[in-house]
Amino acid sequence: MSPSWRDRVAVFLGPSRVHLERYGRGLRPRLGMNHSVECDAANGTPWQAALDALGRALGTLAWHGADARVTVSNHFVRYALVPEAQKLRNDEERAAAARHHLRAIYGERAERWRIVLGDGAGAGLAAGIEPELIDGVVATLTAANLRPARIEPFLATAFNLCRKSIRRDPAWLAVAEPGRLCLAYFEGGAWQRLRSDRVRATLAEDLAAALERSRLTDGAQTRAGRVVLVSRDESRVEFPPGSDWSLESVRLDDRAATPGAATRH
Repeated sequence: MSPSWRDRVAVFLGPSRVHLERYGRGLRPRLGMNHSVECDAANGTPWQAALDALGRALGTLAWHGADARVTVSNHFVRYALVPEAQKLRNDEERAAAARHHLRAIYGERAERWRIVLGDGAGAGLAAGIEPELIDGVVATLTAANLRPARIEPFLATAFNLCRKSIRRDPAWLAVAEPGRLCLAYFEGGAWQRLRSDRVRATLAEDLAAALERSRLTDGAQTRAGRVVLVSRDESRVEFPPGSDWSLESVRLDDRAATPGAATRH
C-alpha cells in the first residue's frame, strides 16, 4: 500500500451534531485538528440540518485540498440483509436483490433510494440512502475544495473496523449513537441477523435489554456472548456482574485508518 500524499478529513454526519477531523498524510496519519458543530432543529427533511451544519463548518475551517471520507449516521440509512448475496452473478442482480429486500421492509419509498450491497460470505448488508443526501454531501465537499473519497453508513464503517475480530467466534456487533442502536449477530464471520431501532434510554441503561430482545425475536434464539461495541458520542458501558454478555469496545478513530485497540470489560 502506498501512502496518501493528500491530507484526510474525516466527517461524521449526525442528526444533532457534525464532527470533523483533519489528519496528515501517510499510512498512519496523525490527527491535526478537530471541530464539531451543532445542528439546528430539524425542519422537514431529517438530514437537511446536518448537511447545513457541514456547510457552515467547512466555511469556517477552510480545510482545502484534502480527501474527505464521510460516515453517515444510522439515523439517515435503512438496512436489510440479503440472503446468499455471494451467489448473485453481477451488479444488476445485486442491485435488484438489495432493492427487493429493502422494499419488503420499508415499502415503495425504497424505489428512489441510492442503494449499495456489501460483499462477503453468506448474507450481504444492503443500505439505502436518499439520493439528495448523497448529492448534497458531494456538492458541499466539492464547494469547499475537498475531494469526496468515500461516503458510507456508520454500520458499514463499524463492520469494517471490526471485521477481523468477528471472524473468530459467534459475536454481536452493537453500533450505537444517541437515539439509535444497530445490533447484528454473526456466525463464521457472516451476517445472520440485524436490527436497527430508535432508543430513548441511554446506551448504558438499554444495551443489555436490547440484546436480549434481539436474541429472542423471530422465534430463533441465539445465545448470549461476546459483544463488540462501536459507539459515537456515548458514555462508557458495562454489563452487570454475572452477566452472560462480555463486552469489547472499539475506539472510533479516523474512518480511513486502522481501528484503535479493543478494550474488554
